[in-house]
Amino acid sequence: MKKTLLASAITLTYLGFATSSAVAEEHQVQTTVAETKQQTTTDKVEKNTPSTEVKSSVPTPSTTNPNESQTNKEANKTPEVQKDGWVLEKNIWRFYEANQPTLNWKKINGKWYYFDKDGIMLSDTIFDGYILTSSGAMVDSGWANIKDKWYYANAYGKISQQKWEKVGGVWYYFDKDGVMLSNTIFDGYIFTNSGAMAESAWVKQDGKWYYAQASGRLIKNKWEKFSGIWYYFNNDATMASNQWQGSYYLKDSGAMAEKEWIFDKNYNSWFYLKSGGAYAEREWIGSYYLKAGGYMAKSEWIDDSYYKARYYVDENGVYVTGTHKIDGKNQQFQSDGKWIGEASVSRGFEKGKYNNIIFLDPGHGGKDPGAVYYNTNEKDLTMQVYQKLRKELQGLGYTVLSSRDSDVFVDFVTERSRIANNTDSDILISIHFNASGNPASNSAGIQTYSYEADPSYPSRINKYWHNNPDRISESNRLAADIHSSLLAETGAKDAGLLQRSFAVLRETDKPAVLLELGYIDNFDENQQIRSDAYQNRLVAGIVKGIQKYYAGQ
Repeated sequence: MKKTLLASAITLTYLGFATSSAVAEEHQVQTTVAETKQQTTTDKVEKNTPSTEVKSSVPTPSTTNPNESQTNKEANKTPEVQKDGWVLEKNIWRFYEANQPTLNWKKINGKWYYFDKDGIMLSDTIFDGYILTSSGAMVDSGWANIKDKWYYANAYGKISQQKWEKVGGVWYYFDKDGVMLSNTIFDGYIFTNSGAMAESAWVKQDGKWYYAQASGRLIKNKWEKFSGIWYYFNNDATMASNQWQGSYYLKDSGAMAEKEWIFDKNYNSWFYLKSGGAYAEREWIGSYYLKAGGYMAKSEWIDDSYYKARYYVDENGVYVTGTHKIDGKNQQFQSDGKWIGEASVSRGFEKGKYNNIIFLDPGHGGKDPGAVYYNTNEKDLTMQVYQKLRKELQGLGYTVLSSRDSDVFVDFVTERSRIANNTDSDILISIHFNASGNPASNSAGIQTYSYEADPSYPSRINKYWHNNPDRISESNRLAADIHSSLLAETGAKDAGLLQRSFAVLRETDKPAVLLELGYIDNFDENQQIRSDAYQNRLVAGIVKGIQKYYAGQ
């Protein structure tokens, strides 16, 4: 705010003053009208102040001719100078009347001045609640800056002290000495650099942010929403930043964190703030687990009661899959991170001995969609059938393991078989849907595959068991039992009971089959295999085939 000093424009310097034309006008050594005023502790009211007309002038030498009879000593005597009006003595201003310095208050040429007990004019100071400028003149009303401090005088010249003043529509506060407050907080209000009380505004002081409401009161101990973003203000009214407020985190900007990760160096941990701002705890966020208190788990086991499974997260907090060495032992995990058990050296299988453990392999997943026709991804269909099949088998008392439980990518060349080989499962069933590559061909029906060795595709991880006669014969029997049951349950076209050297059949060390449950690129069959009712019939056929296989032992 621009403040206009409403004092007399008199240019004086208390000490070392250099005479100027302005001074000549103000403190002229000419005839001057002056009024005297007794010192009082009450406000000055001009009509109550006694005044006198004072003539002051510079004395001049006598024009009278000296008496001829006077001696030479008397003739040469210098007349005494009479002081009257303004006099600058040793850089100090005084005002004389009848050769005597004025004391206390004096109104000279319409302006008030104060002279101390030695007759010295006071300037650039506050005296008895009045502002005396650098020229010595009292400020009648308005703003004045004295020694880099701002004051405000009322219509009688008295400064405001320990009170609020509204000037030009803006509120200001003046302390006990009459000094305007600025760049500070007082009584719950904040004052800017100009001294104005902030209203409905953000204010930064000493590196900290505050918010003044419409009333001017600072917000404190409270949440407040600005432009859709939540902020919190502490007990001292400072905006919270880089700190927790209960279950919520205030970022460096002061904004409440939402749907994002933050790292708190004080706790040396990552946290995830959900929609709404509260931190996640006792739950998974993607591949990461947030423990009680919101801390991200690292290099530790997680027993998840919700999923009824055990997991292990590595040093980066990500759950591990496949084979992972923990405390010197190889542990086996499914593609979704669920712990299978301690990995053992592949031991194949023992014909006629069963554990009632079935390993299901939903084909494709993640970045591998499989065949895609008529807005249908093969990976989605295989997951739908897998989920239904798992539920049915578990209901019959079988233990079901899998290569994936969600839409994740698992290498089909060796990883799916490697996971199965490190379990005590009896059989592996890989679930797929077919595509001819030519929708006009109208290819249809169900195909079931078992393993047949092909020298062009040597085994990578199953050299001993891939061509074992017992494994091959049991695979063929399992394929036949499931294939016949599928056709009976669905009425689908028989597209063949076949043998191939597919990777999942070649690298698995136990009986394994691969099912092609219908053609995605056949429009009519596509509509059928997407239906819930038909998928239930597919599942029923597979279950009956598995039961037939186990019964044939």
